[in-house]
Amino acid sequence: GPFENQLFIGEFTESFVSRVFLEKVNGEYQGACFHFRKGLQCAVLSLDFLSDGSLVIGESNRGWNSLGTRSYGMQRLAWTGEMPFEIKTMEARPKGFRLTFTKPVDAQAAASLYSYRMSSFTWNYHKAYGSDEIETQEVPVTAVKVSDDGLSVELTCEGLRPGYCHELIAEGVWSADRMPLLHPQAWYTLNAIPSE
Repeated sequence: GPFENQLFIGEFTESFVSRVFLEKVNGEYQGACFHFRKGLQCAVLSLDFLSDGSLVIGESNRGWNSLGTRSYGMQRLAWTGEMPFEIKTMEARPKGFRLTFTKPVDAQAAASLYSYRMSSFTWNYHKAYGSDEIETQEVPVTAVKVSDDGLSVELTCEGLRPGYCHELIAEGVWSADRMPLLHPQAWYTLNAIPSE
């Protein structure tokens, strides 16, 4: 499929699979997380790719509750060959982020500042279980440059914060064939801002 060399991670409580794009910045790994498949029958415990490329998902909500209609199960996702319209990668840049897409974008929609919302936040790291998002700040997108082939955009952003998670919502972006993004959200853990 289109997400070769990315990571896939199961989520217990909300019963979905995420995918993760990683890159090295200043010698350290960081990257973005995207939703991949929601609406599974219960909590995701294990993932395994079969030799045919399909993804097998082992599930059980024993011990805690999860979304879904079952207490345990197994599901299989197989690539149909039909390309979804997704944000494929989100890369850190000195003044913002570069998004690449699985299909060319509608240039007018993708060039609009109103197509993007971004904020940054962190969590309390403490011995108590869990944390709400804290120190949330808007990160205005001030400029957008669409590539000639329509497969990427460069976002210029104000107020990038190293050490914070940056949440992007790109609901205004459409493909050239007028499809909305299947998953318009991305979360980038910006440990460091690249120097070039």
